[in-house]
Amino acid sequence: MLICVDLDGTLLDTVPANGASYRAALEEMGFTVTDEYYAQHCNGGYYKDFLRPLMGGDPTPADVERVHDRKKELYGDFLDTVRPNRALFELLQNMRAAGHRLACVTTGSRRNATEVLTHFGCVCWFDLILTSEDVTKSKPDPEGYLKAMAHFGVTPAETMIFEDSGPGLAAAMASGAAVFKVEKF
Repeated sequence: MLICVDLDGTLLDTVPANGASYRAALEEMGFTVTDEYYAQHCNGGYYKDFLRPLMGGDPTPADVERVHDRKKELYGDFLDTVRPNRALFELLQNMRAAGHRLACVTTGSRRNATEVLTHFGCVCWFDLILTSEDVTKSKPDPEGYLKAMAHFGVTPAETMIFEDSGPGLAAAMASGAAVFKVEKF
């Protein structure tokens, strides 16, 4: 069995760290975002979509990338605000001990995903980590989950996915795998 898990909002509550690092990056360019707005409208979304309105609606692609790159640089400063999903941590450890393969599939960057998973000592649990850099289509497209299944040579019937956000749940459902929704932890 392949166990796929989303990172942000599913395995870890990274909203405070992502919000704070985006806020700091945006403020350097003269823009801002509140924690509440980030949590409600940005979390779980693709940065190229949610940064545009925060940057006046029509920023240059280079400016969007500049904010995103700066956010990735600042993210490590806020890791102490991240909260793990202890129940899912325990479940994944048990699934791994039972011989199941684990994959982390996130819309986040490889740099930040590796950084936060290392911070919590669980990066080594995953046989595969797929990030935004590994797909051409972001969630809600199922590409990331389908790539994970192809990597391990398994079918959707042999795959379980843990997700939390609307786009992530849509991607998981479209993959054909069994889907478990994480709502609160």
